[in-house]
Amino acid sequence: MKENIPRTPFSTPLSGSARETEIRIRNIMSGPKKRPPLPFLILVFSLCIFCGNIVSCQVKEAEPTTPDASLQPGDISQTERKEPEPLSAQDLHPDLNQNGVPEDIRLVKHDYSSGIDWNVEFWENGERLYWKSPGVCLYTQDGKDYLLYYTLNENQGVFGYSYRVADFGGEFEENPVWNSLRFDINFGAPFHKDFDPEKIAVFMDELNELLSHSIRLNNVDGELTAEKCQPEDLPWLDNYPDIFTRDPDKSLEENLKDFQAAMTAAYPPPEPIGETDALPFDQPIALEFCSGAGAWQTELTLHGDGTFTGDYEDADMEIRYVCQFHGKFGNFVQLTEHSWSLTLEELVLDTKYPVGTEWDEGEYHYVSSIPYGFDGKNLGPLDPGARFILYSPEAQGHAPGTELYGAYEFWTWWPNRHYFQTSSDTLGCYGLHNLEMGYGFFS
Repeated sequence: MKENIPRTPFSTPLSGSARETEIRIRNIMSGPKKRPPLPFLILVFSLCIFCGNIVSCQVKEAEPTTPDASLQPGDISQTERKEPEPLSAQDLHPDLNQNGVPEDIRLVKHDYSSGIDWNVEFWENGERLYWKSPGVCLYTQDGKDYLLYYTLNENQGVFGYSYRVADFGGEFEENPVWNSLRFDINFGAPFHKDFDPEKIAVFMDELNELLSHSIRLNNVDGELTAEKCQPEDLPWLDNYPDIFTRDPDKSLEENLKDFQAAMTAAYPPPEPIGETDALPFDQPIALEFCSGAGAWQTELTLHGDGTFTGDYEDADMEIRYVCQFHGKFGNFVQLTEHSWSLTLEELVLDTKYPVGTEWDEGEYHYVSSIPYGFDGKNLGPLDPGARFILYSPEAQGHAPGTELYGAYEFWTWWPNRHYFQTSSDTLGCYGLHNLEMGYGFFS
């Protein structure tokens, strides 16, 4: 095994604490993932990631990382590059590894015990070099060939968009051009976060520039097909004709801004039922923030008056990251029949040593840590004023206006999670939603 694997924007070490590993794996697996049916396609996309030798993915809501300036989407030369003539798939002979030897593209059928699968494979001199799932795009720039992957995923108004160009010209696959962003259109929901028209428009301009120089390789009834990639145009902008209609004379960014204004006006936050002095249970409830994939958990005991105690532990072999804490919620406001808004008033760390202190006790090495689940974007403990939502077991999420519709980030932490499809699909337990980070505690 080669040891000096270079780091890319899609690299991730699967070592360290279980919490760190869990976060990284969730970043790979849990983006709101293309249509129909959505749960099946999420699973397929996840399998494609692993089967396609993609090591990992990093969500980034900033400018695209472009180490190789010559490959920046906005700077692609249209004068130096000769547009490919329309070809049949059999006439395409790319040179992905850039060694001067043309490659053949084959559609290969594989029979597995679980069913039939098809691969788009790239062969050179009788040797299979790479294999990818149908739908991959062959991207050509300045006489060089690359593969283009992109996803435009949506679930309950929560979107995860990403693209990357794969360069096979070196010893390892590299991704010199990539970008990703997340946003949602649940403008009236208390957990609505990001919708930046400028970022979305820039992302789409970059992607469509790449697509304009790409050919999609597909499987149609067992035949390999090649077709020029068509631009993506955000069809969800046309899903609300009574509220918003595109203006063809305006730019995409301008239309996105108009959409944001129209949807915000059409879907204002619902009027709260009112303030309350206590939470809706007489006896303390035990809540957990955890994952079946990792050896970490944060246990929380929440009382009806809003006070709580907690214990966090993460394991990495003989190392234990720990924190004991207590605190109080206040400002209870009942939002719906099955949800309450809470405000963090106090958070006190009770671990016997300050955060970052290390010590040995018995056979373990301990590290005093911040309680996962009560940490914020500043990488420290949440400050007073942080907002939470408490959901009762009857909370629903199958339709806009229900408590959990669009709260995707929260309920992906639900150990027994399933997709809310009808009114009979309820949470089935108490849930505590950290609005700043999207974390979920469940009874």
